[in-house]
Amino acid sequence: MILHVVEKASLCTTLSDIVVLTDDQRIFDVVAEAGYHVAMTSENCASGTDRIAEYMQQSDASAFVNIQGDEVTLDPSHIDQLVEKFTHQSQPQMGTLAHWCEDEKILSIPSNVKVVTSVSGNALYFSRSIIPVNQDGQISGLERLKKGKIHIGIYIYTRETLIKLQSLEPTPLEKIEKLEQLRALENNIAINVTTLNNYFGLAVDTPEDLEKANILFNTQAPF
Repeated sequence: MILHVVEKASLCTTLSDIVVLTDDQRIFDVVAEAGYHVAMTSENCASGTDRIAEYMQQSDASAFVNIQGDEVTLDPSHIDQLVEKFTHQSQPQMGTLAHWCEDEKILSIPSNVKVVTSVSGNALYFSRSIIPVNQDGQISGLERLKKGKIHIGIYIYTRETLIKLQSLEPTPLEKIEKLEQLRALENNIAINVTTLNNYFGLAVDTPEDLEKANILFNTQAPF
């Protein structure tokens, strides 16, 4: 799975280097044998953000993109869209992706993290609960028939933002929701959200996701 994601990431036109960060020797060996750039990080890293912040000391890059190793349906054009939007902002700090969703069943799944954004596209909040809902507790459509935005766990940060995030302690909302991006919001770090209109994706977060991924790998050509 990790090699599939790396192969897809290598097709991005906006990335100057791709490095797989891991604390697992087995993953290190597989990636290195395939000829890709890989680096070991400490076992103390609680998230991909922590791994990149640790690796940052070995790099002089001004910005970093965090692609999760379980994004099996990664579309390189979506990464390029995120990077291009981020680099054209006047004072970028952090960016991420989301997509519209019309299916209430999909929105109700806690592993599908929801996000609401400001008129300028910055994240107001991320939650495992459905947001927004009206005063009667019903989902209210935001755009045409679309009822909510689902977050895609891919991030871009400036070097300065990573340094700040590395210095911060876990925050109350982050601990409640178990969402690392809330640490940024609770410390007034702006997260700009690039919203995709047409998206098919699958991140392997649950056993059910793994089963779906296995079906995709066994029945289709590479995405």
